[in-house]
Amino acid sequence: MTHSEQNKPRTVLKLQNIGRQFGVDPPVNALIDVNFKLESGEWLAITGPSGSGKSTLLNIIGCLDTPTSGDYYFDGIDTTELNDKKRAGLRSRRIGFVFQAFHLLPHRSVLENVMLAEVYRKHHARGRRERALAALERVGLAHRVNFLPTKLSGGEKQRVAIARALVGSPSLLLCDEPTGNLDSKSAESILELFKELNEQGLTVVVVTHNEQVAERATRRVHIIDGVLTEITNGGNHANSLSPQETAPSEPSVSRSGMTLRDLLNEAIAGLFARPGRMVLTMLGVVIGLTALVATMGLSRTASNRIIGRFDELAATEIFISTKPGPTGAQVESLPWDTPARLQELNGVVAAGTLSSIDVGDALVSASPVRDPRGQTDFKLSVQAASPELFTAVRAELANGRFLDLGHSERADRVAVLGPGAALRLGIVGVEQLPAIAIGDNLYLVIGILSDVARQPDLLGSVIIPEGTARRDFGLSTPELAVVETQIGAAKLIAQQAPLALRPDNPSVLKVASPPEPQRVRDAVQSDLNVLFLLLGGLSLIVGAIGIANITLVSVMERTGEIGLRRSIGATRGHIAAQFLLESTAVGVIGGILGASLGVLVVVAVSAYQVWTPVLDPAAPFLSPLVGGVIGLLSGTYPALRAAHLEPVEAFRAGT
Repeated sequence: MTHSEQNKPRTVLKLQNIGRQFGVDPPVNALIDVNFKLESGEWLAITGPSGSGKSTLLNIIGCLDTPTSGDYYFDGIDTTELNDKKRAGLRSRRIGFVFQAFHLLPHRSVLENVMLAEVYRKHHARGRRERALAALERVGLAHRVNFLPTKLSGGEKQRVAIARALVGSPSLLLCDEPTGNLDSKSAESILELFKELNEQGLTVVVVTHNEQVAERATRRVHIIDGVLTEITNGGNHANSLSPQETAPSEPSVSRSGMTLRDLLNEAIAGLFARPGRMVLTMLGVVIGLTALVATMGLSRTASNRIIGRFDELAATEIFISTKPGPTGAQVESLPWDTPARLQELNGVVAAGTLSSIDVGDALVSASPVRDPRGQTDFKLSVQAASPELFTAVRAELANGRFLDLGHSERADRVAVLGPGAALRLGIVGVEQLPAIAIGDNLYLVIGILSDVARQPDLLGSVIIPEGTARRDFGLSTPELAVVETQIGAAKLIAQQAPLALRPDNPSVLKVASPPEPQRVRDAVQSDLNVLFLLLGGLSLIVGAIGIANITLVSVMERTGEIGLRRSIGATRGHIAAQFLLESTAVGVIGGILGASLGVLVVVAVSAYQVWTPVLDPAAPFLSPLVGGVIGLLSGTYPALRAAHLEPVEAFRAGT
C-alpha cells in the first residue's frame, strides 16, 4: 500500500439510489434516488425546507429507518441486509445521536444519562463510569455529573446529549437540529464544540434550518421534495454524487447485547422513576392478593372454628331410642336406669333421658295466684327429663335451679321452663315462687333456662321430673337417651351402648351417632374455600387488568424514552424484556405486600372475634410468585406494544 493510499480518507457512508416511500394510496415519495458519499473527518450540513425529507434522510443514515429502495453502506456494511439486532449493534457502537429535544431521562443524573450509551454494548460495567466522566470532561460538564437534567440549562442539556453520543468513540455523529431549542449564546457554544470535535477527526452530520449552522460545515447538501443537491462550502467533493462507486466488501458487525445486571438496573430505575405510578400499578395486585390471602386464611379460621364447635357438640353427642315395632306389637323400651348404665361406659361425659308427655287437650296456664286479674292458657310442649339431662344438653339457667334426683323420686310437682315458655306465660323469675297449671295439676316453677346447646325444642317447653310424669301422665318408659361423650369416643360408645342398655336384645335400639369429623371438616373447608377463592380470584382479575392498563399508559407516555433506547442500541427484545421485568417486579412486590396485609387482616379479624387464626403456610410464600405471574401476563401486551414501536415512530410520538 502506497503512502497516498494510507492517507486516503475512509468512506464512512455511501448511499446509492436511496428512495423512501410512505403509504400506498397514493404513495408519498419522501426521498427520490439519493446518492452521496461521506468520508471520515467531514462535517456535513443537510438543509432544506420543512417536509423536504431531511429527517427521513437522517433516520436512514442513522439506521433508525430502512429505505424502500437503493443501497446504503455504513463503514462498508450493507445495512439493508442487517437484522434488528445487528442494526441496533451498529447504532450502539458506531453512531452517536444528538437530538433537538435532548431526550435525556429526567429521573437519571447527568452521569447516568451518559453511561446509558454503553448499556446495550454488553460490556462489563467496569470502567463505564470513568469513560462517561471523560466524555463529560470533554464537553465541559465535569462539574454537573450528579445533577438531574431538570436542573440544567438548554445548552448544558445538549452538551450532556453530545457526551452521551461520544462515549465509545463512534464513527459518525448525527445531529438533528441540535441548536433549535437553544438561545444564541448556547447555540454558538455547541457549534464551537462541534468544530472542535470535527477538527479532532470526528465525522459530523447536522440537519438544520439555520444558515449560520450550515455555513459552519465543511460541506453542505440541500434537499427539496426528496431530491438531493449539493452545495460545496469548502474542499473538493466532485465525485460525491457518483452512483457508480463499487461497495467495499462487508466487514463484520456485532449484535447489540445487554447483560442481565444492566437489564435489572434499567428495570429498577424505570420502576422507581415514577413512584406514584408504580404504587397505583401495584395497588391492584396488592388488593387482589390481600383479598386472596385474607379469604383463604379466614376460610381456614372460620372452618376451624366451625369444626371446633362441631367437635364440641355434634361430634360428641349420641341419641338412643327404641325402634318402632310392627303395628299392634309391643314396643320395646329403654330401662329407667339408662343414665346410670351409660355413665359406666368409658368415654361418656354425661347421659340423661327425655320423653315427650301426651297431656291430651290440657293447656298450660300461669297460676291465678300469680295473676289474679286473669288467666291465659297455652298449648305448650311438656317434657319429662331425668336430672342428668341438663348436663347432657349443656343447659344454662337464667335463674332458679335444675330438677334433681329427689324431685323425681318423690314425684314432686315442680317444673323448669324454657325461655320461650316462660315468656309466653309471663314468668320472668322464680323469686316469688310462681306456679303453672298443666290441666288440673299445679306445678311450682323452680327454674328458667337461658339456653341449651342440644335439644333446642326444650327452649319452648315445660320440663317436669320423670317420676312426676309417671304418676300424673302414665309415662311408661323413657323415649330418648341423650349422651355426651369425650371427643373421639362417640363411635365406640355408639357400639357399646345398645349392649349396655339392652343386653337381652340390643338390636331393638336405634343409635344416632355423628358423622365422621374429618368428612365434615373436609366438606366445610371445601365449601368455604370455593366461596373465598372466587372472591379472591375476582380481586386478582381486577388487579391484573389494572396492571395492564397502567403499563399500557406507561408505554404510551414513555415513547420518547423507547425511541432514545432504540437509537443507542436497544433491540425489540431489550425493550420487551425491560417492560416485562418492570411489570413482573411490580407483581412480585405487590405479592409480598398483599401477603403481609392478608396475614394482618386474618390476625386482626381473629383477634376481634377471639378466634385462633389459622393460615395456609404456603400462601404467604406463593403470593409473590402469583403476583409475579400476574405482572408477567398483564405486562405482556404492553411490552410487545413497546417492542414493536419503530425508533422513528417512537420519536415522533414522544415529541
